[in-house]
Parts: sequence; structure tokens; C-alpha cells
Amino acid sequence: MRGRRDQMRDRRLLRIGCVCLSTLLTAAIMVGIWHGEIASAVSEGDVQVSVAARSKEEIRQRWLAYKPMAAGNEYMAGLHIYEKEPKMTQPYEPGIVKREYIKDGINAVNFVRYLSGLPYDVQPEWGLQDQAQAAALVNALNNELTHYPSRPEGMEEELFRLGYKGTTTSNLYAGSPNFYASVLGYMSDSDTSNIDRVGHRRWIINPAMSKTMFGMVNRSKSGFDYPYSSMYAFDRSRAASEVNYDYIAWPSAHYFPIEMFNSHDAWSVSLNPEKYDNTKLDQVEVTITRTADGKSWTLDKGHKDKKGSYFNINTGGFGIPFCLIFRPEGLPELSDTDTYNVHIKGLFDRKGAPVDIEYETAFFDMIPNAKVYTGDYVRLTQGEGFQIKYTLSPADAAATGMMFESSNPNIVAVDSSGRIKAQQVGSATVTVKSYLQPDTSIRFQVNPADPKDKVSAWALNDYNLAKNSGIVDTNYDRDYRKPMDRYGFALMAVHVAESSLGRPLPTGPSPFEDTTDPWIAKAYHFGIIKGTSAKTFSPWSNISRQEAAVLLLQLYSKLEQAGAVHSEERPSRQAMFADDKRIAPWAAASVYGAVDRGLLQGVGGNKFAPLELLTREQTFVILQQVLSKLDEEK
Repeated sequence: MRGRRDQMRDRRLLRIGCVCLSTLLTAAIMVGIWHGEIASAVSEGDVQVSVAARSKEEIRQRWLAYKPMAAGNEYMAGLHIYEKEPKMTQPYEPGIVKREYIKDGINAVNFVRYLSGLPYDVQPEWGLQDQAQAAALVNALNNELTHYPSRPEGMEEELFRLGYKGTTTSNLYAGSPNFYASVLGYMSDSDTSNIDRVGHRRWIINPAMSKTMFGMVNRSKSGFDYPYSSMYAFDRSRAASEVNYDYIAWPSAHYFPIEMFNSHDAWSVSLNPEKYDNTKLDQVEVTITRTADGKSWTLDKGHKDKKGSYFNINTGGFGIPFCLIFRPEGLPELSDTDTYNVHIKGLFDRKGAPVDIEYETAFFDMIPNAKVYTGDYVRLTQGEGFQIKYTLSPADAAATGMMFESSNPNIVAVDSSGRIKAQQVGSATVTVKSYLQPDTSIRFQVNPADPKDKVSAWALNDYNLAKNSGIVDTNYDRDYRKPMDRYGFALMAVHVAESSLGRPLPTGPSPFEDTTDPWIAKAYHFGIIKGTSAKTFSPWSNISRQEAAVLLLQLYSKLEQAGAVHSEERPSRQAMFADDKRIAPWAAASVYGAVDRGLLQGVGGNKFAPLELLTREQTFVILQQVLSKLDEEK
């Protein structure tokens, strides 16, 4: 999210900060036992040592141990999550969430604590399950997210008191589809109502926490489940001697997965109040420097834009009661291998001596990007097979949790590798799901087979490959020997470019008066195609072979400039086509350049047939061969 890193947390959700006073902290409670098992995770003792010692592969392996229980977002939708369903009418009952779903939230908590360098052996406290459920129930009945709810009409006093105790001691969420997503949303905590304290985050990475509990009640809202959830946050039952730290940073020092942090999220450094003076703070400033180019952002108490550059020091009782919070405006989207240096000045230790803190955070891709290249709408004929194209090896696909789900298997069946079979006439949607990435939905329309409208045998293999690759636009997936128009060629050339680059092409306003189509704007601004005049594109004019040669060479050259293929010297063609004189002077260099690069071929008999119109099936074949060549030359 904001790309794939935001899928689990950026759901237009409502969050509010923990504003409860530290005097409301509950007493320590007994450590919960998970299905009678003792926690297997090793508690880490020294935060700074633990963080510095981890490798990328160790982080990936820990992720695999604590990943969500299912891919996608909706695995907690519906009533199947309950051992006992909540009762939303009088007499109200909070219900009981099944233990495997509670464990999903516990796993999320332990993974983010592991990333912070803290002990990652937090357990569920089953004695608080009724309280957590009651907190969620009260907010769901009131249809309001608050730590201080009013009593729902007709609710028994005892149940309301239990729910109120839960809301005042918990992180709260509304709209989050599952507990894992809630925890990652708490860790973001960077909206305007929370950024000044990042309280949800600080409760989760509180060194003293050793147990928690989750609750969820779904309220029907506009025909959909709208979850209200709670996470008990005020636990302080871990002995202080178990954790040694100077500071706890989010994102932490050393290696840190980009899936867990977004460039618009606030950074935070919680300082050990036993080691640092939390009263002499006027001169504190933070400088974040991108090591790749030396660009830096310096933030201090003058930066108070909650939507942009921001800095604050919070000494409230949210876990560790001393926290620096900062966010530089204009930080670009994080990429694999991005490294940032964080330098904090103006601090003092408890003896009054000035002290600086400096560390580096090295971001990396923890989970392979499950990029799907098949288009969002595919036309099939009954009985036709189809392979959804994606970028991952089988091992990587398993690591991302990639799975395929058909809305109607009787119409469109899909197996675990994304292989489609068009079963019956009708329409169905296949959703591609994976961990921490947005779902991809592909709509399939299955039509009766038409024996009069079939791809020629010579083109069938490349046509199938092009269709799987998302090149074949549905509107052109018929009348295969009909001439191709300029609009269709440009549209499908953009598909080739984006597939090769692995990202969308940049766009801009269309200069044409006869089309404002965004695909044509992309093709124009990338330099694939020009207009037939300054203000005319002529989208429905047909494409000749010599025009196709010009466009293909422009496409290839632009991808070469963008780094999608390696540049290399090529010998110029010596022999001319027998019909060379029929090639227009403006197209001659492009024709021979495209042929030299293997982007286009003659028609036999040493002829090129420059004025012959390109058909739809010829376009599919040519563009698929170009894509295959680009893939080979990477």
C-alpha cells in the first residue's frame, strides 16, 4: 500500500488514541497458557544487541513463524470466527472468539515486538476474554469508537461495567478486517489524531508487556460486516530485569522490512527514562539522512504539521513514558536497500551529560512482491484454459501465501497455481490473495465457443501467451483477422511496457482533441506513439506494417532507456527487402531497425509488405514476441 505495504492497515479505518490515564493501569495478572503449551519464542534480553545481530534471512524466518493465519483480509469476516456468537439484541451477550483467531493477533504482536528487539513471547490472557469481547460489544452497539462509551439502551449494568473496563484499558479499532491488520494499524498510528503520541504503538512495544487479549464484534453496516475490536494494552507483568535497553525505535535500527513501515508513517524512539533526562528537551532535534545520496531532513520542536513535517516529545504514560516522534515530509516510497541514518542531538543523560543517539535503518523487501500481470478483465470461451501470469517462483508464491479464489467455481474453476478452466457460460471473479499485499481481482466472462471466430493455428501459441500476460485486451479478443487500429495497438503496447518494467507507466494530460483516454496519454508521454497531427490521434485508424515497425522500435528504445533491457551494439542490415522502394522514407530506418532487433519479420520472399494492414492476431503475436525478447534480454 500507498502500495502493498499498506494492505493490512490502510482500509479507511477509524482509530482513536489511547487517552487513558496511567492511574487506570490494572494489576499484574497471571500468564496465560496457549493450548497448554509454553511459549517457544526466546525472550531477547538486550534490545540494541538483539536488533544489531539479526540478518534479513532470520527476519524472514521469524515472519514465516508469525505470519497471518490466512492470505488476504477477509478471513475473519462472518460468523464462523465465533465459538459463541455475540447477541446484539436484548439480553445482550458478548460472545466468544475462537482461539485460533486470537492467536492470529498474538502472532502479530510478537512479530512487531521481535522487530523492535523486545521479548516476543507475549501470551493470551484468557481470563480477560469476556472483558475484551464486552468492550467490542459496547462500541458495536453504540456504533461509536470511544474509550469512554455510554451505556447501550437495555444493557445490564454488570455487562456494561465489564465493557467499560475493557474500553478504558485497550487499544480500539473500528473497521479492521482481522486482528493482524489491527495490530499493524496500531503500529502505523500516524493519522492526525494519534501522531502526537503514537500511543497504540507504544503500548504494543512496551517492554513490560507479557500478555494481552483481543475481542471482536461485527456490526452489520450497509449490508457488510463492520468489525469493532479491542486489544488489552495495560499489561505490565514482565519483570523489568528481563529487558535491557537504551531506546526502542520504530522502525528499528539495522535491517527492517518495508512491509511494516510506510514513508508517511511517523518514526518513534522511546527512551529509557532511567538513563535519559526527560526534562531538558528544548534543544532536541533529529536528522534523518538517506545514505544513497546524502539528502537529509532535520526536525525539531518547530515542526508541528500533523499532515506533513512533524516533531513531538511525549512524556505521557503510554508504555515507556518518554518518546520522540518525528516524520519528515517528502520522504519517498521506501524501496529495497534504502538505508537511512537517524541522528538525535540535544539529549542529556540522568547525570546531566549531553548525549547523542545515532543508528541506521536498512529497509529491505521481506516478502516477494506477488505482482499479477493478467489484466483485470478476460474473455474466455467455454472449455478454454487460461494461466494467470505472476512473477513468483513456486517457493516464493508459497512464502507470500498466494492463493486463488473463484467467486463461482461452476463457471470459472481455478487451481492452486492460478490455472483457469472456463466451465460454463457466465461471469465470475477470481481473486488473487497474499500476505500484506492488496488483493487482485480478475473478472472472467465465459462465452459460448464460436467456430467461425477462432485464432489462426499459426498464431495460437503466441496468442495464448499474450492473453496470459495481459497483453490481449478483452475488446480486441474477437474478429482476429480484422485490422488493428491505433488505439488498440497503443493500449496493448502500454501493457507490454508495464509488464516489462514491472510498474505502471507515468502519465499526464492528453494533448489530443479526439481522445482523452488515459492509456493513450500513457503511450504518448512514454514516447511509444505520437498523434497524426498536433491535436489529433485518430484512434480508429488502422495500422500498417511499416507504422507498426516505427511504434515497436520506439517502444523498444524507450524500454532500453528505462533500463528494462541492456543496450548493445548491433550490426546494420546490409541486404534490402525486395520491396524496399515501397517503404516510406520516414519508416525505412525503423523497419530495418525493428527487423535487426528481431521485433518484426518479413512476410517471405525477402519482402516486408510495408503497406499491408496489421491484423489483431498479428498484433498479439508481435507484441508477445517483443515481450518474450525483452524478458530474455533482462
